[in-house]
Amino acid sequence: MRTFTDFSKKDPVAQKLVDELHTIQNNPPKYRDQMLQIGRHLGAGIVSKLEKSDTLDICVVCTVEDADFLGRGLIEELEKDGFGERVHFVCLWNDKIRQDGVSLSPIGRQYKEDFNTKDSIFIMVKSIISGACVVKTNLTRVVSFAQPSRIIVASPVMLLGAEQRLAKEFPLDISSKFEYVHFVTDTEKDKDGENVLPGIGGSLYELLGLGNQHEKNRYVPAIVKERRKKFYTEAASA
Repeated sequence: MRTFTDFSKKDPVAQKLVDELHTIQNNPPKYRDQMLQIGRHLGAGIVSKLEKSDTLDICVVCTVEDADFLGRGLIEELEKDGFGERVHFVCLWNDKIRQDGVSLSPIGRQYKEDFNTKDSIFIMVKSIISGACVVKTNLTRVVSFAQPSRIIVASPVMLLGAEQRLAKEFPLDISSKFEYVHFVTDTEKDKDGENVLPGIGGSLYELLGLGNQHEKNRYVPAIVKERRKKFYTEAASA
């Protein structure tokens, strides 16, 4: 079962874009463009929650597979609406393993731009949030070097209950800062429990044409190369 959030009801174009995702199969260029457009609409939803009079730095955090598409679209929308000078970027390369029946998403690499970490605004963007494992891992990393005043979790699709599962993974002083911007909530998974239905249509890596999880971790997003060149003296890559 799928329900639409208030954000999608206010943005029928976004609602249509997300609802079409599962129909785009074996067409990475089209799927990439769809995710880029959805990222822009997510950015518009986030802009409605920001104040231009603020001076706080904004840190957009995403996984390597989302960087050139969903992440880029979101950042472009923030820049278009006048937040560009405040926007900074963190990209993380996650593995995915199961150990003793527990899903883990260790971080192998990161690209991180310098920013004012005190009272910053974090935007954690991910194509789909289900068990919250990757989001937990990546949020744990970024809050280890910053003291955000707000944490906006942005995603086209969330599995029912994901907000509560994520909140339980953090102490109250962190989870109380969570805000959510998403377009649809789904309630079902496939018989293997791997993919949300209809979700985003299957495995994000394959849909985007990035290969399997090992191959996608050898990928360096164009947006990372562009921003590293632009902010060379300010950015750190590890």
